[in-house]
Amino acid sequence: MRSAAARPRAARPWRRRSDGVAASEPITVLIAALGGEGGGVLAAWLHAAAVASGHFVQGTSIPGVAQRTGATTYYLEIVPGAGERHRAAAGRPVLALNAAPGEVDLVVASELLEAARAVAAGYVTPDRTVLLASSARVFTVEERMAAGDGRFDAERMLTLARRFSRRALIADLAAIAARAESPLNAVLLGAIAASGALPIPAEAFRDAIRAEGKAVEANLRGFEAGAAAGAAGGMEEGPAPAPAAAAEGPQDDPGEDARLAAFPAEARPVLAQGVARLTDYQGRAWAWRYLARVHRFVGVPGADAAFIAELARQLALRMSVEDVIRVAQLKLRASRLARVAREARARPGDIVDVTEYLKPGPEEILGLLPPRLGRWALARVRRDRAWALEVTTTRLWGFLRLKALAGLRPWRPRTLRFAEEEAWVERWLALVERTLALDPTAAREVVASAALVRGYADTYKRGLANWQRIAQGIVEPMIAGALPRAHFADAVLQARLAAARDPEGDTLAETIAAVARLAAPGKLAAE
Repeated sequence: MRSAAARPRAARPWRRRSDGVAASEPITVLIAALGGEGGGVLAAWLHAAAVASGHFVQGTSIPGVAQRTGATTYYLEIVPGAGERHRAAAGRPVLALNAAPGEVDLVVASELLEAARAVAAGYVTPDRTVLLASSARVFTVEERMAAGDGRFDAERMLTLARRFSRRALIADLAAIAARAESPLNAVLLGAIAASGALPIPAEAFRDAIRAEGKAVEANLRGFEAGAAAGAAGGMEEGPAPAPAAAAEGPQDDPGEDARLAAFPAEARPVLAQGVARLTDYQGRAWAWRYLARVHRFVGVPGADAAFIAELARQLALRMSVEDVIRVAQLKLRASRLARVAREARARPGDIVDVTEYLKPGPEEILGLLPPRLGRWALARVRRDRAWALEVTTTRLWGFLRLKALAGLRPWRPRTLRFAEEEAWVERWLALVERTLALDPTAAREVVASAALVRGYADTYKRGLANWQRIAQGIVEPMIAGALPRAHFADAVLQARLAAARDPEGDTLAETIAAVARLAAPGKLAAE
């Protein structure tokens, strides 16, 4: 394998010259994309443009068969000016079939995590590599299935990308592609052209798109959008911001500002979002109950602004649990149907049908009953049963079915599910309050543990069961003094992480058992 030291920067005249003089060392390009994003077409465009510009090119690819429709990589080596020499002298450069760590000049990534993986694999180096990436995220199976917020830290990935590359060009190219109504690969090609990282004129890229002959107009539109973003300096942005969930309907209330004034200034933005979310969920009275619950912690020793903000965030999520009423409400939103039409690239006048695939279980359906009747019914049905439903939201019968469910909003406070959630919230807040009096650091971990209880069906049941085990096995014994409080915060943290890593609970059981052994004399040193 060739070493990075064998390719000093001075031996690559293409970096310093723009006259097309041949270089003995190839320019290496690695493309990291996801299946279905057109990475192969992007590599073909690069290959065709390089050949048309008089360069010798070799390309290889590794198709992916993993998550997110498969991660794919494409590798090209371009020898500037060698195309004419090859035809004239019948010589052929000997090039590598795969990328080597430390020897890649340009890394192109269609997604931020793919860029971070290239950095982690050593393909991106500060002395050599230009990194061009989209900051958009396509979440992995691991991220989606995590008990809690399993998303990888986008800010950290961005920081690593900038630290380990010679030049980082990162922007939300997926959003640019959506606005241009063009495939992402065409936008990436335009950004490559604008970056100046390759000795290929922009017109050669355009010619490659035309020669390929498929969706030429849309691809050229995307190319120009990507080139414009790169030329205007728009390729130095941070990660794509997470879309804010805006509630529909009137939001202004003259009394809201007065109520929020009773909270620390740093926590008010989170509280305002919580009020908007809960007003949309169950009305103003429900939002004011939310503020009252948070306010009982204001002024308590150890409850600073950051503590109040995180408590407010978690409480807003738990007080707006996604029961079947909420699911129906969200699926009927005009903004959602408009977004689906945009994503389908429907033109004015096109008919777009939206079919919902639902599979509610007994808990979701019988949870709509009053508490006593609901518990009686649940005791007499199989809990592992579910009913698969297909509801076409855009047709009259499907719309009326969901509208009827959403119309049960005023009934929600009388349901079994609502009563169970209220009992859980009160227990959680009581544990937070009691822990705060003993150990503010541990109280923050108890607040964060609420993230384990989320979703619906099996995800919800597993998360709730794991939270119950943490509360009964660690938090309550710590409060009672049955376990050494010196390990309070760390024990809750480790249990929470164990539950997030293993929703089935095996790792959590081991963690709780290890914490329990701390109470036995002489066991602490052994642990």
